[in-house]
Amino acid sequence: MLGKTTQKELQPIDNFDEQPEIHQHPMICLFDFEDDVHQELKRLKFNCVKGSFGSSIRVNNQQHATEKLMKLNYNSPKNLHEFDIVMLDMTGNIIEDFSADDHSLENSKGSKAYAFLSCFPEQVFDPRPIAINFISNEIEEIIKKKSIVIAFCGQENTVDYEFVEITSHGYAVKDKRSYSNLYFYSSIASRSERNGNKSIIVKGNKISPILEKYIDGIEYSSVFYHPTEWKDGKSQKIEEFIPLLFNDREEIISYAHWVGDCFILVFPDIQEKSQFISEIFKIYLPEIMPDLFPYHGEFGWLHNGEYLLPNEGALLKQKLELGIEYKKNLQNIEQNIEKTRDQYSFLHELIYQTGDDLVKSIEKYMVWLGFDSVVDMDEKIIDLFEEDLQIETDEGLLVIEIKGIGGTSTDKACSQISKIKYRRAEQRGRFDVFGLYIVNHQRYLAPKNRKNPPFTENQINDAKLDKRGLITTYNLYKAYFLIEDGIITKEEVRYSLFNFGLITLEPSNTISIGISNEVFNNGKVAIINLTDTCTIKIGSTLIGKKDGKLSKLFINSIQINGSNVDEATIGEVGIALNLPIKKGTELFLREA
Repeated sequence: MLGKTTQKELQPIDNFDEQPEIHQHPMICLFDFEDDVHQELKRLKFNCVKGSFGSSIRVNNQQHATEKLMKLNYNSPKNLHEFDIVMLDMTGNIIEDFSADDHSLENSKGSKAYAFLSCFPEQVFDPRPIAINFISNEIEEIIKKKSIVIAFCGQENTVDYEFVEITSHGYAVKDKRSYSNLYFYSSIASRSERNGNKSIIVKGNKISPILEKYIDGIEYSSVFYHPTEWKDGKSQKIEEFIPLLFNDREEIISYAHWVGDCFILVFPDIQEKSQFISEIFKIYLPEIMPDLFPYHGEFGWLHNGEYLLPNEGALLKQKLELGIEYKKNLQNIEQNIEKTRDQYSFLHELIYQTGDDLVKSIEKYMVWLGFDSVVDMDEKIIDLFEEDLQIETDEGLLVIEIKGIGGTSTDKACSQISKIKYRRAEQRGRFDVFGLYIVNHQRYLAPKNRKNPPFTENQINDAKLDKRGLITTYNLYKAYFLIEDGIITKEEVRYSLFNFGLITLEPSNTISIGISNEVFNNGKVAIINLTDTCTIKIGSTLIGKKDGKLSKLFINSIQINGSNVDEATIGEVGIALNLPIKKGTELFLREA
């Protein structure tokens, strides 16, 4: 639903003695302003892009039971949190006719999709209040830094939305919420609807002379109430909230509000908006927040590239060249990131997907793991309750049941694979069939925050008795990187999947040499007590295990009683490692 707005890319120029046409700072995003505002700011050499809360849609639900499933059509830069200034024009409304193509499920992925329900008697679906709510989350991030937010407020519009989940069985309403188009930041003043065009300027503000020029073209639709706080034993008006305009009843219709380092300006609708904005950007805002306007303001011409200092032209040329090279390198990196995400998307799908998408991701994983014959049983004409994957190997047939769930597995879900296992064994006439249950549990949580392992003691014991395996997709995900780091091999992982009970994916050819009870040199030197079970040497490969995490280590040097030795077999020894470890890490010697 989110669109991406790209900023104008710097192009090489022949005359490096001048600044680029558009100054990169401050970065400005304009939501739903007329094009003349955008053009005026570009004329002033501001770096600005457009965004939109979306258009209202004429749905024409003329009869009872008439309904439509709607998508949002707003457009916002994906890096909005990086912008310095965000401007919102909430005074207009564009209405478009409903188009089924714009609201189809054609590009939906997975077994579920989501939309908004518009039904009789609604004639116009307004997506702007909820779109503003989504964008307000980014504005809250912007407010945490030195920034400016400017809003032109029109009529308040509160809309009730019905959020629906769509599956192969139809759709169901999952949530109902109301949103206001004026709720664009959490500290916004409480307000009431009132319309008028008589305004009184609050004297003493630096913006007052500018407002004076445009006061005849002001029309307000809301009045705001000065927020208060409990201070010195009584309720007092917040000093950071500054009224700028009153109506003829002395109600606030425009204000400035300091929220930390963020300066928020709220105006009513102003007729000559582009010229008003031009003046506050040229005169008012650079004085209020000079750090955000290095090339603008009344004396911005000193730094606009026309009045250079000695050697400044050469430095500006170098700066521009570096900027262009940086953009090229960054673009290449971003393209490579996208390629990597596409190539290895199945790894992410292991830990968040469910249904057919999860089965497909595990199928890809098993092929990557080196299994030659992986069959998706859902693609065959079979009974309803069968395994998801079959893998024929030299060890026998591995049948796999796969679940993606919001909680943890029931006893029935864990044991379902047993029935399939015995049925396949009977069909084959031999008992070389192995059952494996793979679960992506608590999939709405980050894997590290899940219950790991998610199986009860009874479920694990039952799996051992039934000679079937239990494993999580998170373990498979982690095993990928253990393999890439050379800690475990694909062959070891493949072999482990035929085990019974709770399956752990760890290297098999290791011997424990002790626990690092003391560490020095920022963790790169460990003291251990060898028990004459093996011999360690300089260059030996070790596996470190701490809190379930594994790491590959190499011994750089060994000391006994302060003397360097090439190898050690028994007693207290100090070993210098290539990577730091934590106290309490168990060390395993990797056998050749």
